[in-house]
Amino acid sequence: MREIKPVNNNGSIQLKFSVGGKRYSFNPIPGGQFTNHRDFKTVQAIASQIQNDILAKNFDPTLDRYRLTPKQQPIQHGSQTSKPQTLLELWDYWVDSLNLSVATRQHHYKAIRQQIIKANPYLMDTLWLSQSNLAPATFNQRRGYLKRCYRWAVSKNLVTSNPYDELKNHRVYVKSIKPFTSTEIKVIIRGFEELAIHYAPFVKFLLATGVRTSEAIGLRWCHVDFDQGFVTIQESLSRDWAGNGYQRVRKETKTGGSRHLGMTEELRLLLWSIKPPKSEQDSLVFTTVKGKPIDDGNFRERYWVKVLTKVGVDYRRPYTTRHTTASHAIDQGTPVTGVAYLLGHSDTRMVMQTYGHLVNRPELPNIPIR
Repeated sequence: MREIKPVNNNGSIQLKFSVGGKRYSFNPIPGGQFTNHRDFKTVQAIASQIQNDILAKNFDPTLDRYRLTPKQQPIQHGSQTSKPQTLLELWDYWVDSLNLSVATRQHHYKAIRQQIIKANPYLMDTLWLSQSNLAPATFNQRRGYLKRCYRWAVSKNLVTSNPYDELKNHRVYVKSIKPFTSTEIKVIIRGFEELAIHYAPFVKFLLATGVRTSEAIGLRWCHVDFDQGFVTIQESLSRDWAGNGYQRVRKETKTGGSRHLGMTEELRLLLWSIKPPKSEQDSLVFTTVKGKPIDDGNFRERYWVKVLTKVGVDYRRPYTTRHTTASHAIDQGTPVTGVAYLLGHSDTRMVMQTYGHLVNRPELPNIPIR
């Protein structure tokens, strides 16, 4: 298909393209300017999203999921920009300065903005957050974003101090991780082969590699090298927070890097067995029964829960397959640096924090107690 590119329409930015014989022409950023570098890059990202959706047969013909809200513009008085009077104004100024991708804006930044709109706090008010009924981890995360926002605002002389420095993080109680045992792995695989055979290869791949669910969902055949014997993990097909259901957006991996996972013989045979005779390089390795991208929530509710319940394995979310790979790798002597690489972490900090209790685990001393 022809590449979709931003075009200049009397100074504004438009996208023009055709899908199924129907022509589309619209401005995804109301008020956006063709000569504005940030606006132009944002529209380029939207154009890429549209192309990915067309290829994945997830295109939204209403175009609603590709439109951004009108830009929040600083109010000009003479030659100076007025200072924001509310947190919402400040938040919009800061987010706009970050030059974020469309997909990133639609996730945490959008969720925080919606909470700000609902509370409508004054510029230096923090009670709206401290008295909110948020889970501790969510509270800490949002406080972190707001601290960065006000740190920027102080540097721009928009405020005189950072009120979120005074708030303390809420205590997060880390839940114990319970990876699947070798016996449970066999039972789960057998359950999928009997009850949901189409998704058995997907589950086996998750268990064998420890990749993030979105990375497995986004894996394409061009990432599988049977000759050299490795799978390249360099992108994901993540949930599009601007959409729902099958709507996904292709992104780089969570840490922005790529990794090459050497295939075991069992994994190579698994992937070879499901490779279509005439598969296109860009086509997905794992799909739904109807050939669409897998939706992790739908998969969990309709298949994962059903299988685990039927085979009598205590419920753990699908992400536990990642913990399972990591814990089994450690038990089999893989060094911490190797486990970090397999999981796609930039260093060993997260591995030690999560799986440190499994590393070099000592046995109790032999004390004569009889």
